[in-house]
Amino acid sequence: MKKQYRLAFKTIHVLLVCVVLSIPGISSAQEEEVTSSPEQEKKLEWSGNLDVKYALFHMDVRSPFYTLQFLTKRPSSSYLTQYRLEPYLNAEYRTSDLSFILKTHATYYSDADARVDLFEAYGSFSPSFNTTLQAGKRVYNWGKGYAFNPVGFINSIKDPENPELAQAGLLSANVEYIKSFQSQALQSLALTAVFIPSTALLNSRYGEAASMDLALKTYLLIWDTDIDLMTYQSKDKPRRYGVDFAHNLRENVEIHGEFSYAQNVQRYIIRDGLLANEQTDAFSYLFGLRFLSASNTTLIAEYFHSGVGLGRGEYEQYYAFVLNGSTSSNPTVMQQTLGTMQTYFKGSNTMKDYLYVKLIHPEPFDWLYFTPSMYSIYNLTDKSFLLSMSFSYKPVMNVEFIVWPTILAGGTTTEYGGKQMHERVELWMRVYF
Repeated sequence: MKKQYRLAFKTIHVLLVCVVLSIPGISSAQEEEVTSSPEQEKKLEWSGNLDVKYALFHMDVRSPFYTLQFLTKRPSSSYLTQYRLEPYLNAEYRTSDLSFILKTHATYYSDADARVDLFEAYGSFSPSFNTTLQAGKRVYNWGKGYAFNPVGFINSIKDPENPELAQAGLLSANVEYIKSFQSQALQSLALTAVFIPSTALLNSRYGEAASMDLALKTYLLIWDTDIDLMTYQSKDKPRRYGVDFAHNLRENVEIHGEFSYAQNVQRYIIRDGLLANEQTDAFSYLFGLRFLSASNTTLIAEYFHSGVGLGRGEYEQYYAFVLNGSTSSNPTVMQQTLGTMQTYFKGSNTMKDYLYVKLIHPEPFDWLYFTPSMYSIYNLTDKSFLLSMSFSYKPVMNVEFIVWPTILAGGTTTEYGGKQMHERVELWMRVYF
């Protein structure tokens, strides 16, 4: 049955491309003529920003997650603060057919707790107008969703609370071919192949040649609808297949969706007080809407279903497991419980069904350079939710101030109601160059 699924998907993947190319008006359509511009001068650009972030947390001292988080040393107050610096430094070097991209990020809490991350470092070469070759570490953005991406097989892990936050990329090499058509049916076709080396390294440096993963994507702009077909093939990881779409119903109304199918996924649950895992085939999907009103207010709404998420009863068993571990008199049991939490249940969307809604209204009341927004993540499985607002103000071109309060609500044994934090307020100062 699994082989039939794989064969069927691959057949559909190939046949769809062949079918759309054979539609009347497409096969005879001439490719758009593109004249190459004169060779551009070499150009090196530096950019970046410094984020200075202060956060005030109101902790839930009764939460078992709080107890385990501060296992070695318990704070004397339920109000905690955090202060950190996050510098970003980027460089881009471009010529007519070559480019090099470098993006770095650092986090500084203190001299004893600081780190530097390489987000992206890759080279790009375009041997022709239609073809691009890239190699290095780069970020991929597969999928149409804003807060969630079930088809983001090679994407960085997205934080639904801050989907636009820069993330570290993936070490890979890829080739992309793009072709445009003068047709009312098929306007554009793009084929992408991504080669991903094994992450299971020997002596921290060597990987098995046979363990290289392959991700493929076919993009079609057909009848003014963006469609992607994608697959992720691996010897050691679950094989995945997905499709997404985006279409403008009107100039100010867009709908989008994603659907993914993963084979032999390891799903972890708590059963009878012990960690258990089961192998399953998982279906995950997303449906979303973007709407721009006449008053310049943007609405983003998305429903997300996770095929490997916990159900209501499963989460209650997980909560009971954490509670038992946090109240144990055995330090080893408490440490093991913390390790299980951080290893198998650390995702930001642990359960099955979520609703995400965000409103953005720039410059209300003609207040220039001020943009308020509000968003909520509602857990449809246990009725808990997160509610947050963001107030951004840019008094001058290269400086931004952000105030970002967040509250979490729900029952004691729910995902958001049971977390180690009640409320949070963040203050950011961001300086660009």
